Amino acid sequence: MASTPTLSRLLTRHVGIRALYTPTECAATRHLQQRGYAKKSKKKGGAAAESSEPVTDTARAFDEKKLQERMDSTISSLKENFKTLRVGRANPAILDSVRVRIDGSTFHLRDLAQVTIRDPQTLLVSVHDSEFRSAVDKSIRESGLNLNPVVDNEMIRVPVPKATKETRDKMTKLVSQMSEQMKSKIRNIRQDGMKQLKQDSKVASTDEIKKLEKVVQTLTDKHNKDVDELIKAKIKEIQS
Repeated sequence: MASTPTLSRLLTRHVGIRALYTPTECAATRHLQQRGYAKKSKKKGGAAAESSEPVTDTARAFDEKKLQERMDSTISSLKENFKTLRVGRANPAILDSVRVRIDGSTFHLRDLAQVTIRDPQTLLVSVHDSEFRSAVDKSIRESGLNLNPVVDNEMIRVPVPKATKETRDKMTKLVSQMSEQMKSKIRNIRQDGMKQLKQDSKVASTDEIKKLEKVVQTLTDKHNKDVDELIKAKIKEIQS
């Protein structure tokens, strides 16, 4: 005699595995599932709350490194300008400013030739490619340095006229003018730094701003001193 199917087996046939649980077990399972969902949603909500916090990373306007680089650039520029001033003696640096135009392009003379000293009053220019010799000669002649080169076989001779008292005085005056221009640039760079610090005062402490202002002034004083030393050395060179 076949046994009567139990209620659990009948439910299994119709609704699947869930019927294997008793009503009490089903209620407990639903309770655990609800707790699990609640924990997940809470954790998710917490993560969202953390990610929604604002990040306070305000970019500063003042950059000490860039400020110093700008001031250093003025000193380098002044040194280059001083090299172009003739003082009545042969100096290869005299020709550093000469540019040579070839086939529509412009080149530094030092990239096309070697400049050496023949004697205290003469420079020798040896052009690497003889094809460019005439272009180099023309560029020196038209450079505004008041030089009259002479093509001598494979070399170009550049006589350097002796400086008179009048020309020395003119160069001394020019040195002072060039130096004042550089000091003016340094002052402008300082003003830019102070303006940037004023902007940063909205996000930085007063003590920090005052400290950086002292840094700006120290850099300014240092570079002005460098200019004064360059002036002194150049005038001594011109007048000697």
